[in-house]
Amino acid sequence: MAANYENITLTITDLDRIKLPKFQRGFVWTAAKKNDFVETLHKGFPFGALLVYPESQEADSKLVLLDGQQRLSTIQQYKNDPLKFWKPLNHDDYKNALASVNEILTDDNKIDEKTFDELVDGKRDLADWADEAADRKEDRKAIRDLIKELRAKVADYVDLKSLKILAIKFIGSRDSIADVFANLNKGGIPLSKYEIYSAAWVNTEISLLSKSDSEKQDEILGYVKGYYSEMESSAEFELNDFSEDELSRTRTITLSEFGHALGAFVGTRLEALVSSTTNAQKEIGFGLLGIITGVDNRQLGQLSGKTNEIGSNLQPILDRTDRICNDLQTTFAKLLSRMMAGKKDEYASGLTASFKTLSYFAALWALEQDSDDYKATLHNIPAYYVYDFWAGNWTSHGDQRLFGYYPNSRTRNYLTPLTRTQMMDAYAQWAADTTPSINFPKEVKALTTIHANLSYLSQTVPYGESFELEHIIAKKLINEAEDQNNRKLFAGSLGNCMYLPKKLNNKKKEKNLYEFDESGKYDGLIEESLYPTKDEFAKIADWLAEHTFSEINSLIVMRGNHVAGSIVDHLAKE
Repeated sequence: MAANYENITLTITDLDRIKLPKFQRGFVWTAAKKNDFVETLHKGFPFGALLVYPESQEADSKLVLLDGQQRLSTIQQYKNDPLKFWKPLNHDDYKNALASVNEILTDDNKIDEKTFDELVDGKRDLADWADEAADRKEDRKAIRDLIKELRAKVADYVDLKSLKILAIKFIGSRDSIADVFANLNKGGIPLSKYEIYSAAWVNTEISLLSKSDSEKQDEILGYVKGYYSEMESSAEFELNDFSEDELSRTRTITLSEFGHALGAFVGTRLEALVSSTTNAQKEIGFGLLGIITGVDNRQLGQLSGKTNEIGSNLQPILDRTDRICNDLQTTFAKLLSRMMAGKKDEYASGLTASFKTLSYFAALWALEQDSDDYKATLHNIPAYYVYDFWAGNWTSHGDQRLFGYYPNSRTRNYLTPLTRTQMMDAYAQWAADTTPSINFPKEVKALTTIHANLSYLSQTVPYGESFELEHIIAKKLINEAEDQNNRKLFAGSLGNCMYLPKKLNNKKKEKNLYEFDESGKYDGLIEESLYPTKDEFAKIADWLAEHTFSEINSLIVMRGNHVAGSIVDHLAKE
C-alpha cells in the first residue's frame, strides 16, 4: 500500500505557508512550558514533527496545521521577541549586565528593567540614549559595548536561520486524520481519543439555532462554554483565542465540542448511570453520536464525515436523547439510589459501565416511545443490568458487544425477559469467586443497594430514620477475632452487607439489631432484609471466639444467595 504521508522539512521562512485551522479554541502552553521548549531549541535537541494537511493538490499549497500549534507558535513568538524568552532562561547573565550598566551611570541616571529591555531589544535608540545618560565618552562606549554584547548573546541563543522544522504532510483521506493522531501518540504520554478528535476535527462546524429558539441547544452551547471555563482553570494550560461573547454571537461549534456537550447533556439527566467526570461524559457523548449515525464505536474517527447529518438533525437528536434519559433515570433512580444521611442524589454505580449504558440507548433509539417493544425493552433492562454484571458480559470487548445493539445491527436486544434460572446461574458463577476480605467492593455496595431499594428500604424504614451501608457481623468484632494480615472470613461479601440504622451503627458498633431493639421497632426491617436470626447471631459469637470461620462463611454465603434470589424475584420472569 502506498504511503499516505510525506516527510518534509520547513525553515523559518517557510512558516508563511502554514495556515491555522478556522477553529482555534484550544489550550496553549504556559510561559514555563514555552521556555522549556526554547531551551530545547537552544540545545539543538529534536522536538518532534508538525502534522500538516495540504489545502489543495498544488505544489505550493497552503498547509493546514493539524498538530504542533504550540511548538510553531512558540517559534514564532521567539522570532518576534527573543528577549522575552532569553531573559528568564539566563537570569543571572541578565542581572549582571544590568548591574554593570548601572555601575557606570550616576545615581540620577540609573535604569530599571523596563528601560534596559527596551535598549536590548532595540525599541529605544542605543546611541541617542547613551549620549544623554553618560557625560564621559569612555562611559558611553562602555555602556554601548555591554548592551551590544548582550544583544549578541540573545541573538545567538537560538539559530533560527539554520533551524530545521520537521513536518509530516498527510495526503490521505480527511476521515482518517483521527487515526493518524492516534498512531502518532502511541509513544510517550498518549492523547485520549477524545483529545485526538478535538485536534482532528477543528474544521467541522455545527450551527445552533438562534438564542431562545431551542432551550436544549442553548444548553448545549452552555456546556461548551463551561467546558472551556473549567479547562482554563488548569495551571498547565491557558485558553487560546477563546471568546465567550464570540461563541454566543456565532453559535457555531465543532463536532468534537458537540460530543463533549452531548455527554454533559446526558450526564445531567441520567445521574443514576453517568458519572459527573468529564471523561465519563465524553465516552457517553461520543458513543451516542456513534449510535445515532451508525458508526462503530471502534471507528469513531469516521464521525467527522457525519457532521452535516448530525447538524441537520440536531433538534430531533436532542429531543430523543432527552426522552430516553428521562425514562432510564426514572427506572434506575429507584434501583440505585443510596440512602445516605444528609446526602441527596447519590447512586451506587458499582455495576455500571459506559458501553453497558450506551447499549440501552442503542436498544431504545430506533423504537417509538409508545410501542410495545420500547416498553418491553425498558422494563427488561434492569434485570439485564444485574445479570450482565454477574455473567461478566461487559468486562472485555465492550465496544464490540455494543455494536450488536445498534439500530443498524440489531443482533442483540433487551426484548426477551430473563428467567430466574438464567439469573441465578449467573449469580452462582460470580459468587464462586468470593474470597476473604473485610471491605466491601463497589459491586457489593451496588448489589446491596439494589436489594435494599427493591425490598426493605422501600417498605419498612422507620419514619425519619437515616440508614448507612454497614457490616451485619460488626467489623469491630471481626477484626478482634481474625488475623488482619491473613483474612479468613467473607466479611466483605454480599451476605454480610446491608443498610443499617445510622444511630445504631454510630453508637453500637459491636451490637446487632436484636441487642439494640427492645421494642420491636425493627421487626419489619429484620424480616424484609433477610437479617440473621437471634440463634444465628449467638452461634456467630461462639464461632468467632473459637475461630470457626468456615461456619460463619457458610452463613454469609447462604444469606448472599437469599439476597441474590430476592433481587432476581423482583426483576426476572417467573
